[in-house]
Amino acid sequence: MSRRTEAPVGFQCPYRHNCPHLDHLSTTWTLEVYQESFKLRGRLYAMEQRYEQRIAELEQTLRDRDAKIAQLRMQHQKQFKAQVKPSPVPIRGPAKKRGAPKGHPPWRRRTPDHIDETVKVPAPQTCPRCQCEEISPYSEPYEHVQEDIVLVPRTRVIRFVHRQCWCPRCRRPVYQAAKGELPGCNIGPVTRAVAMHLRYDLQIPYRKVQHILRDLFGMPLVPASAMAFDRQAARHGLPLYEELAVMLKSADWAHADETSWRENGRGRYLWFGGNRRIAVYQIADRTSDSAVQLLGDDFDGTLITDACASYNAVNASRRQTCWSHLARRSKEILKQIQLTRPPIDVPESVAFCNQLKKFASRLCDLGRQLRNRKLSRAKARAMIPSLERQLKRFAGQPLDYPPAETLRDRIMNKDHDKLFTFLRVPGVEPTNNHAEQSLRCMVIMRKICFGTRSQAGSDSHSILTSLLQTARRQGKNRVQFLVTLLTQPLAAARNAMFADSG
Repeated sequence: MSRRTEAPVGFQCPYRHNCPHLDHLSTTWTLEVYQESFKLRGRLYAMEQRYEQRIAELEQTLRDRDAKIAQLRMQHQKQFKAQVKPSPVPIRGPAKKRGAPKGHPPWRRRTPDHIDETVKVPAPQTCPRCQCEEISPYSEPYEHVQEDIVLVPRTRVIRFVHRQCWCPRCRRPVYQAAKGELPGCNIGPVTRAVAMHLRYDLQIPYRKVQHILRDLFGMPLVPASAMAFDRQAARHGLPLYEELAVMLKSADWAHADETSWRENGRGRYLWFGGNRRIAVYQIADRTSDSAVQLLGDDFDGTLITDACASYNAVNASRRQTCWSHLARRSKEILKQIQLTRPPIDVPESVAFCNQLKKFASRLCDLGRQLRNRKLSRAKARAMIPSLERQLKRFAGQPLDYPPAETLRDRIMNKDHDKLFTFLRVPGVEPTNNHAEQSLRCMVIMRKICFGTRSQAGSDSHSILTSLLQTARRQGKNRVQFLVTLLTQPLAAARNAMFADSG
């Protein structure tokens, strides 16, 4: 049944087309105009809503732009970087063959012109290759000339004259190595140790290591030989490096930090973990798996770090957030507010950052008092409730500047249980300066070599830097440790690295 649109007969309004209440206008026409006006008003309201939304988005975009410009100005003031046009990527051809160019004679080591010492080595009792005991004397001696340096401006050349025996199992004459001799190597262990000391302790490039050894000691070598020394020492020191990694995972407390690194043009990260006695470095990606590889997935001690989320996977029993990072971040926010153009009025955020700087400075002073034993541990623990109330007093309310609000939320929520651990646990510092100072040597190395070219190079950097920095913290002579590592068994190298062999 269709809906009626017309009035029944006899019920039509006589003023339908000339209504006196509508200024004698037609009611039909007035209804059509009203309906069209209603639709237009709806469209106008929707357009106004979209306009206001676009205006709000534009204002937010302008605020984000001003904040980004202020951030870039702040970074520019911290470190100026000149704009360099990127050079076109060269098209790589076939890989170059190793060695001297075609048509050029190969480089060979010169024959020493003098012999300072002759060491007569007795014949071995057992074969050093297969441990065979049924060996017989061999009439022809084996002469091995090894050239090394001493800490005077000349080289010290030692000739080792070996008494040999014939091994029936190896079917060849055999001899044993003397003390301080590297079989088959013409460059002695002291030269190798000094080259690695110059490279990893003093951050000197390979070519300058070549000049130092040649000009000061008269010991010629090529940079590739110095790199080969690193690879050999890294192979010898790998067991010690693995022991250091185990010791770090079972330490009572440890600092951890990371910095950027380049491996064959690919972005990676250099990780550090350690304390006052040991240091462990590794080059890996910036993921939670790398943090677990360094510190383990169930660290039973206290971990001091910055705000990197990768350390959450370590599941440390206790955590300490670095107060120096918090103070530095508050200074950056204040600087960013000052550099914002046009100026912004955020008094609550400015007051929060100023109070946070003073609060962080006070906590760092408490850490120094604990370290110098001017403050007892019992009094330090008793101060925690008062410090928490003071922190809540100036950081308990939301702020009017997004970066400051992010920092406030991190302090009050994410890191609330990691702020005062140094007052409870002995030996823990309120800052992570130890890790930053430990990374400084590798940051200098990064500026010199721009990273590594292969996984083998990254392994050498990780292993040798860990061993040398640990020996340094143990108060050991690093050059003598490297000599021991190259010439003596693993147990002797361990004793040479640790102050307490136990």
